[in-house]
Amino acid sequence: MRLSASSLDAAAVHVQNPLKTLVLNVTLQCPLRCAHCCFSSDMFQGGCLSAADVALAITQAAQSPTLEIVCFVGGDPLLHPMLVADGIALAASLGLKTSITTSAFWAKSAEKARAVLAPLRAAGLTDLVISYDDAHAAFVREAYIANALAEARALDIVVRIAVVVETGSKITAASLRTSLGLDDVPSVKVYQTIANSTGRAAEHRNGEDPGTPIHPDAYRGPCQSILNTVEIDSEGGVRPCCGVLPHHDALRVGHIHGQGIVPAMQDAAADPLFRWISLEGPISILAKVTADDPEPIRAETFDGICTACDRLFGNPDLLDRVRAAAEQRRDWLDRTEMLLQRISLASDSAAA
Repeated sequence: MRLSASSLDAAAVHVQNPLKTLVLNVTLQCPLRCAHCCFSSDMFQGGCLSAADVALAITQAAQSPTLEIVCFVGGDPLLHPMLVADGIALAASLGLKTSITTSAFWAKSAEKARAVLAPLRAAGLTDLVISYDDAHAAFVREAYIANALAEARALDIVVRIAVVVETGSKITAASLRTSLGLDDVPSVKVYQTIANSTGRAAEHRNGEDPGTPIHPDAYRGPCQSILNTVEIDSEGGVRPCCGVLPHHDALRVGHIHGQGIVPAMQDAAADPLFRWISLEGPISILAKVTADDPEPIRAETFDGICTACDRLFGNPDLLDRVRAAAEQRRDWLDRTEMLLQRISLASDSAAA
C-alpha cells in the first residue's frame, strides 16, 4: 500500500509528537445558535465541567512531559469566566500556555471587553481565538469582534480569528481581515476552515438542495489531531482528538474519574483504529472498507473528516466492520510507523 505525502506527514506527527494539547470542553451551552455548530449548542444544552474537574484534568494532562497548551472551548467557555480564570492560573503555574475560543458575545463595548479579558490575562491567558463568520454574524456584531481584538492586543494576548466557510459564504478570512483593518497587521492571524456537516450543520445541509456543491477545499486526508490532542468533554469523558464532532460514546476512551487522561491516551495510542485514522484518515478508511458493498461509501460525498468520524462512530455496525479491518492491519501499522520514525530520525540528524 502506497502512502501519500500527506499520510506520511500526519503519521510522522503521531510518531514524533506525543500529547501536546489539552482541550477542555467547559460547557455545551452558548448564547448563540449558529447554523454550523457541531455540538448544536444553545442555552438549553446541559453539561458543564466543575472547577474541580477542570483542575483535575489539567493536573492529569500535565503528567505528560510533552504537554504545551490548555485550550478552553465550548459552547462558549466565557459563560463561566471565573472557572476558566482559575483553570488558566493553574495551567500557567505548571508552565503551560492557555487559549480560549469564544464568539466574543461579551465584547459589546471596549470597556466590557477589557473587564472580561483583563482578569484572564492576569491569571496567565496567552492566546485568544475568536470565532466569526456568516453563522456568528447572525447573532454577534462585527463591532464586538473589533472590541475584543483591540483590548486583547492592548493586553498583549495573542489573537487569532477563525472563520468557518461554506460554499457561497459572504464572510471569508480575507474579507474579514480587510474589514477589521488587519491587512497590515501580520501579528493577528485570520484563518478559515471548512464547515463539517455534523451537529446542527448536518440538519442545515440536509435541508439544502441536494445539488448544493461541497466546498472545493474540503479536507479528506489523515487526521492531524488524533492521539496528539486530547479533549475532555463537558461530562469528564476523555476523547483522543480535538473532539469537533458530536460526542458519541464510542469515541470516548476513558474518564478523568476513571483511569485518568494519560493512561487512557496510552490505551488509545495502542488502538489500531486510531492509529489507522492518524495515517490515512476516516474518509479513506470508510471508502476502503465498503469498497465491495452494493452501495460503497464514496470519499467525495464527505465535506470533511469530522463528518466521516461522525458517521463512523455513530453507526455501531459500521464501526464493528472498521475495527475488524483495523485489527487485520496491525502488522502494516507497526511497519509503517517504524519506517516513519526512522525517516524522522534521519531527517533530524541531517538537520543537526
